[in-house]
Amino acid sequence: MKIIHCADIHLGSKLESKFPKAITDTRKKEVLSTFLKMIDFAKENDVKVILLAGDVFDKDKPAIKDKEFFYKCVKKNPDIDFLYLNGNHDIEGSYVDNTIENLKTFSKENFVKYSYDNLDISGIELTENNYKAFYSQLNLDKNRLNIVMLHGEESASIGKNNIKIDNLKNKGIDYLALGHIHSYKQEKLDDRGVYAYSGCLEGRGFDECGQKGFILLDIDSKIEATFVPFARRTIHDVKVDVTGCTSLYDVQTKAKEAVKGISKEDILLITLIGELPVEAEVSEEDVKSYLNDFYFVHAKNKTVSVIDIAKYENDKSLIGEFVRSVYSNNEYSDTEKQRIISTGLKAMSGREVE
Repeated sequence: MKIIHCADIHLGSKLESKFPKAITDTRKKEVLSTFLKMIDFAKENDVKVILLAGDVFDKDKPAIKDKEFFYKCVKKNPDIDFLYLNGNHDIEGSYVDNTIENLKTFSKENFVKYSYDNLDISGIELTENNYKAFYSQLNLDKNRLNIVMLHGEESASIGKNNIKIDNLKNKGIDYLALGHIHSYKQEKLDDRGVYAYSGCLEGRGFDECGQKGFILLDIDSKIEATFVPFARRTIHDVKVDVTGCTSLYDVQTKAKEAVKGISKEDILLITLIGELPVEAEVSEEDVKSYLNDFYFVHAKNKTVSVIDIAKYENDKSLIGEFVRSVYSNNEYSDTEKQRIISTGLKAMSGREVE
């Protein structure tokens, strides 16, 4: 038997504010299409159950078009059971259509269990009223395979949106299917089982970089879990150390090297780090325009400007006078001198000053 564990679809959510409208509109459609393609994958690979571990929607009152899309996905695939656990974004669950036979839901009062062959799948929705007590309510048949579904953040302490992993050890869990964290993670729970976050299906902004997808569970005498990268586009967080570069050409060359192997269909967050001579006129727009063959690029310049004071020792110009006067002022630290001179030189050359 095969099962998909996914979570945090966030249908109807806002996307990265730095995306232009055309990109935002396209990405919203891609979030929907990736969810539908995951269901196609399930049909093609004989998946019997899809675990939705919270936050299918981004809010308790989702848009009608998002509700209709989700319901149609479920109704049109009656051979797959969709086990839907509400998360912290959709905790009220007032939209859930309980008339759809293959849409299985959970409770805020007690653990609900669904059984398949030698497997039990149990889950409970965490609230202000049960987040302390639910650990003691979990009672599993240790002679069967057990999947437990929860939505919350892995923690060393108990809290409203926290899951204290230690409190779930040695309870007979083979696989703890979690939602809430938007990146894939799998760790050992105890001698018997593991816990895992599937992450979200599509990165929606620069706080959701890296591979996104779902986890495919193969159920036999034990549970084998495999992460399946599935996003239409990956958002990459690329740090480019430009120390040693002396010109825009050098910086652009390093940036190009840093993104080698990344699909042109993907999204890039380029952050320039390291040291640059203050004379090197490099802007974020320079980097973005050079990498404009990618789907979308956002660049940040976090470099430190470095001044070679020796170059200005005999400079008779106003710039030389300015550099020498700041450098000889003992009221400033070396770091402050570098920053003041850098800002002054940028201003004198007509460049933008932060």
